[in-house]
Amino acid sequence: MDFEFKYTREQEEFAKEIRRFIAENVLKEPIMPADVTKLSPELFLKGREIERKLGAKGWFAPAYPKEYGGGGLDLDHCVVLAIEFAKIKEERRWPGIFGGASEISPIYTAGLMSQGTEEQQRKFLPKLLSGEWFGFQCFTEPEAGSDEASMKSTAVRDGDVYVIDGTKVFVGQMPAGLRPDYLYWPAVTDPKAPRHQNISAFFIPADLPGITYIPLNLIAAEGSKWEVTCEGVRCPADCLIGELNKGWLVTQGTLAAEHGGGGALVPRGRRVLKVIDYCKKTLRNGKRISSDPMVRDLLIQLYIEYHVGRLWGLRNFAMAEGQIPRVRYTGTQTSLHNKRFSPVFGKALMDILGPACLIDDPELQILAGEAENEVRLADVTHIGGTPEVQQIMMSRAMGLGRSATRPAAATS
Repeated sequence: MDFEFKYTREQEEFAKEIRRFIAENVLKEPIMPADVTKLSPELFLKGREIERKLGAKGWFAPAYPKEYGGGGLDLDHCVVLAIEFAKIKEERRWPGIFGGASEISPIYTAGLMSQGTEEQQRKFLPKLLSGEWFGFQCFTEPEAGSDEASMKSTAVRDGDVYVIDGTKVFVGQMPAGLRPDYLYWPAVTDPKAPRHQNISAFFIPADLPGITYIPLNLIAAEGSKWEVTCEGVRCPADCLIGELNKGWLVTQGTLAAEHGGGGALVPRGRRVLKVIDYCKKTLRNGKRISSDPMVRDLLIQLYIEYHVGRLWGLRNFAMAEGQIPRVRYTGTQTSLHNKRFSPVFGKALMDILGPACLIDDPELQILAGEAENEVRLADVTHIGGTPEVQQIMMSRAMGLGRSATRPAAATS
């Protein structure tokens, strides 16, 4: 069965317009590092410049309403945008952490779209959906990772501001020396209320006094992560997202999108195809690596598993129509598959390529450093919840499992 998209005549004309934009704005050569932790500030800022140009055309968040800063485009046009920019990212010509149209905006806007008031949506969405704002999603804390409801950050009302204190870790993707525009920050606003009913979410202006940023040097190739601390930060009260003490619902909308509920349109098997092509062309002991029966079996299994995740991404994209997911468990299902596949992919690269796949030397690295990067990515299965947590979330979204409310965590 052929799962490739075939453009209609109208889609092909739109694709030509996108390709002209790409030719005028995107990198000519594949100079993006395989590991985004090595992204230079110059390339990052170039990517931000292009994102704002996309926003001006309505292409940064193409499926969202025009009155909020989106493009107001139908699904047929969103599909073309996603495919064309996915190609550029795979070719390592996109100068930034994210890969182009609509990739990141649903994550930061899903909670606002589902739980925010009309006033809040008109205040924040235009800046988010046009690419004007770039922010950090500050969820994980030193003592609250997969169990997000155990967070210790607090926000106390004081007149027309909330005084926010707390620390978030493993957040953001940005080269050292730069700063985000805002922090998407949930905090406890009612320490006496039950868990999940005691949290509010905020968009904190990232340049307020009392905010400190410490870069985290991680072994895993997962972006330039930060520890961010708020000490007595006075955040305007109108930066609240949704209703007071309803922040859990806001964060769940965000996580549903982050886990893949909005879907993805990615080129057909490029990650695995690169490895297959390398094995077909590279000699080991005078023979092509792919001539080894064990290697062939591994490559075939990788190809199958990769496409299972790809097809779920296509399904989720169609169901969400380019916006926030409408069925909660589908994104978690996709996330669970990807988290299980990542370690398998990393181990298979070790088995197929041997210790050489751990080399990032400019002359000796395999596939321009992508093999070494993929092996380090194999250990990154905790983001947005471990595989075990994904199973729990998926079962609850389907109406299965425990439903009793646990008492609120003790706060000091």
